[in-house]
Amino acid sequence: MPMRTITNPILPGFHPDPSICRVGEDFYLVTSTFEYFPGLPIYHSKNLADWQLIGHGLSRPEQLQLSTKNPNAFGLYAPTLRFIKDRFYLVCTNVGANEGGEGNFLIWTDDIAGEWSDPIWLDTPGIDPTIFADDDGQTYYLGTHKEIYLRTIDLASGELGPRQNIWTGSGAADPEGPHLYKKDGYYYLLISEGGTSYGHMLTMARSRSLTGPYEACPNNPVMTNRSTNLPLQAAGHADLVQDTKGNWWAVCLAVRPISYPLRHLLGRETCLLPVDWSNPWPVFGEEGYLPETIQVDTAAAPKETRKESSKPDYVTLFEWDPTLIEEEPHSFLLHPNQTGLSDQGKLAAVFQRQTAFEQQFQATFDCRQLTDGQAGLTVFLNATHHYEGYLEKTATSQQLVFRRQIGSLWKVEKKLPYAADTVTFQLSADKETYRFSVLDEQGQAQPLGSGETKYLTTEVGGVFTGIMVGCYASASSPQQTVRVRDF
Repeated sequence: MPMRTITNPILPGFHPDPSICRVGEDFYLVTSTFEYFPGLPIYHSKNLADWQLIGHGLSRPEQLQLSTKNPNAFGLYAPTLRFIKDRFYLVCTNVGANEGGEGNFLIWTDDIAGEWSDPIWLDTPGIDPTIFADDDGQTYYLGTHKEIYLRTIDLASGELGPRQNIWTGSGAADPEGPHLYKKDGYYYLLISEGGTSYGHMLTMARSRSLTGPYEACPNNPVMTNRSTNLPLQAAGHADLVQDTKGNWWAVCLAVRPISYPLRHLLGRETCLLPVDWSNPWPVFGEEGYLPETIQVDTAAAPKETRKESSKPDYVTLFEWDPTLIEEEPHSFLLHPNQTGLSDQGKLAAVFQRQTAFEQQFQATFDCRQLTDGQAGLTVFLNATHHYEGYLEKTATSQQLVFRRQIGSLWKVEKKLPYAADTVTFQLSADKETYRFSVLDEQGQAQPLGSGETKYLTTEVGGVFTGIMVGCYASASSPQQTVRVRDF
């Protein structure tokens, strides 16, 4: 069979906490989205290497209420995707629901590329839920609340049985992200420990009985890239799947640091690695390490014939508010309010992920119906860490501006007079620098300003997301409109 070498990550950019399942010859995968909407993107693949976005688990505002109080640390954590009795199920945690607490919920669909149900809220604490169907048809909920616990669950009603604590982990910090599998008469429990940073690792335990006691793998951690110089770091939070040939695979998250001391800016990304389960305990990757490159069988779906997504995964903060954002066939209409990029609230902005260190973005802004405000292109980590180039209009002036904010420090770096009502901004990125430009009448890029990437890394200013590039607008008075095209 033909083989192809692929390079991790398989889903680059902000795609953390992957969960995967297989139905026939089709693989489906979901990742966390935190404070961005629509939430929980669903990807499809025939060969585990080439993935296409086919929908979202939470695509309607009424399905999801996201807290605006603490962005970059709240929202949708660690979903699990499963196919049980001819139906797809997603369980997830909305951190910040219930007035700042955790809210675990279940959604379902019969058409994974279509609409999902409204959430069924689950009365159970903690984060990182998963579900498991045993051979007798009984379904179970596993969660993380100081330790890993188990409860029966009725998938139709969300009713839960009594809690049973089943494993505290191998002794490292933050046991979380459980998934349960049954193989050769054993229940195998896979979790993450060490925290979702550079000490991240996978550990495993097994038991003949679902409720335990669970025996820790003698080779724990079964996978970690900690304390190495490997290009992928912070590897963990994995889920397993078996292909049609009987081979086992894992998807996990990892980061690609850009410098020493270690800093990363693209967020936690989804990676793939083989799992050798020919012995009682599985061996992950290359002797327990996540490799940068792997071999996959491409016979089922050659790269040349795969379908590409028709457009980027456009998202916004908190919810897609039609009073602020309207999507048209080849453009967006932004109806700005007074909320700006440094404010914690819903704003007129549309984002897409930065997915490569060297990448270019461009957008054209028609500001004829903007009379007193600003509109432009931003590279955005969160409300306290972002750079932007924008057109600013007041009653007496009109100018191009380049601005940077790093924590509580912010500065307008440049102002240039600009007479036209339409402007095209361009952003060019490499590992060290973000460069903002404006295209002149001849289509030539004229520099506007630049900023270092290192100040927009997770280690400096972020928590769980990655870099987003966005088109935004804000205004001091209502009933203004900015049209954005070619983003």
